[in-house]
Amino acid sequence: MAHPVPTAEPPSDAPPSTLTRASKAILLAYFRVYHRYRIVGTENLPARPPLLALTNHVSLLDVPAFGLADPWPGSVLVGKASLMQVPIVSQVLRSWGVIPVGRDGRDAGALREMLRCLQQGRLVAVAAEGTRNRAGGLGEVNPVLARLAITTDAPLIALAAIGTYRALPPGAWFPRPTPIQLRIGPMFDLRHLRTLPKEEGTRQASIEIRRRLADLLPPGHATSRA
Repeated sequence: MAHPVPTAEPPSDAPPSTLTRASKAILLAYFRVYHRYRIVGTENLPARPPLLALTNHVSLLDVPAFGLADPWPGSVLVGKASLMQVPIVSQVLRSWGVIPVGRDGRDAGALREMLRCLQQGRLVAVAAEGTRNRAGGLGEVNPVLARLAITTDAPLIALAAIGTYRALPPGAWFPRPTPIQLRIGPMFDLRHLRTLPKEEGTRQASIEIRRRLADLLPPGHATSRA
């Protein structure tokens, strides 16, 4: 049975909660010291949202890596629903504005919430494949999310985490001290594809999103279709 998706509060100029500030400060210190965390491409961000960020997803370290690069209050990340059942972790993720979604990326309630948050003028970040790529590469873009990218009037960016898979691959219990870099691509939009038949527009959107993510990845990292 599908679980109801928590509704995010409307965006506000109020400062982040104490839990948000504390958890991000601790994680930022950890990422900088242990993973030599760097962000590249901040000049590609707009002055303010709304913005739909389409990301790669290869490791459990991706969500904090993306969240730490977010410069705006009220932003939302899309994360695995099962993480919201883990004590403490769920509280931190909720404070970060995480929308829980089923692993196949076809959660209708979560998709409606993403659209609502974009319409409210927020940043929404979601894995383009709709799930974690356990092979560490870049697979096909989820067609539902490709359609979302066409439907929204918000600008789009590709956002890639580099090094998270080596640091914490599936099955690993403790992260390796591997450098992690976050790369932000230039803004683009896919509204011109609305004039095409739905299936063809979705296909072209998937190709374009995947190409932009692949351009951010090191050579060889975009070959996996798993």
